Amino acid sequence: MRARWGLVFLVVFGVACGADEQAFVGELAAPVVYGADDRLEVYDHPSDELRQITRQSIVALIDSDQLERDPGGTYIIFSRSLQQSKGLCDDERFADQPTAATCSGVLIDDDLVLTAGHCVRSQTDCESKSYVFDYYLDGPTQLARIEDEDVYRCNQIVLREETFGDSLTPDFAVIQLDRPVAGDHQPAPVRPATTPLVEQEPLTMIGFGSGLPAKIDSGGTVADPRTATLDYFVANPDAFAGHSGSATFDSNNELAGILVAGRAPDYVLSSEEQCNRVETFDDIQAGEAIHYFAPIVSRLCAEGWGGDSLCEETSCNGEPCGIEPPPTNENIPGGRPVPAGSGCQVSQMSSRFGAIWAAAFLLVLLRRFRRSIV
Repeated sequence: MRARWGLVFLVVFGVACGADEQAFVGELAAPVVYGADDRLEVYDHPSDELRQITRQSIVALIDSDQLERDPGGTYIIFSRSLQQSKGLCDDERFADQPTAATCSGVLIDDDLVLTAGHCVRSQTDCESKSYVFDYYLDGPTQLARIEDEDVYRCNQIVLREETFGDSLTPDFAVIQLDRPVAGDHQPAPVRPATTPLVEQEPLTMIGFGSGLPAKIDSGGTVADPRTATLDYFVANPDAFAGHSGSATFDSNNELAGILVAGRAPDYVLSSEEQCNRVETFDDIQAGEAIHYFAPIVSRLCAEGWGGDSLCEETSCNGEPCGIEPPPTNENIPGGRPVPAGSGCQVSQMSSRFGAIWAAAFLLVLLRRFRRSIV
């Protein structure tokens, strides 16, 4: 069973930044509770490579007023716990952890972070956030130290697109940091654009669902690679609000895309217990939309931004990182594709009535997909 995320947390976070916030640094109040889903703490994941990628390349977007630097140079996080902010039942996972992140991001160049477009909607919004490495647990009850070389601010939005209405992509923002990254931070390894994803290919998603410290989920698979469009692919990682912009890696641990939308809600009320539990769906109900990275880097390079690390023809394992712009949906036989996992496909209608019915059905279907920040 897999958890899904949704728009409902736009309301929840509105009450999460108040008088009940705690100061989180170092030791947490209680041990991690382990359950059945695929999310693992960074220290507990079996892959050395994925643990290293998380430490080097994964970025949490945190409102700057929730961070405070102590005299020794270590940052304190102010946040409500997951249990406080979501009203969780006592035995739910990660209940005592902070929920500071609003979205997830990934380092793609020495001063560029990629996230979802709906996470950063203006320059003012960009400047109100800090871009934070090392927001994870490095022991069962221990938050990693966050120091000066782990915290950055926004210099500018280099490139941003967000689609409204019934489209899921494009939805991305490329943020230039206030300075090149320092320490052991470095860009994530990138999948060559010429290598298509395939159905059932294993995936790993790394991000900050529900605002929590980074979790590594290696239990996802590709449900629909959408090779005809190469705009986004559909998969089934365990995703929550706050996972928007989460780096998603292929079976070779190379960046394939970022999460932009998925099923709702994340948590549901248990009427018997009068507390909230994680909502679950079957694996075959894949409903997470992951924006391909290749068209994003193509746009970035077309705008004249980016150095040898992204825009050269041999930048990604001797192959290009970007691709030619994909065909528009209008040019695809059969009309606009529908996300996999919906149980239906829209076919070309031969009558006016059939076209109207298809448009109405598609609108209802896409209401189940939501872009969300915590």
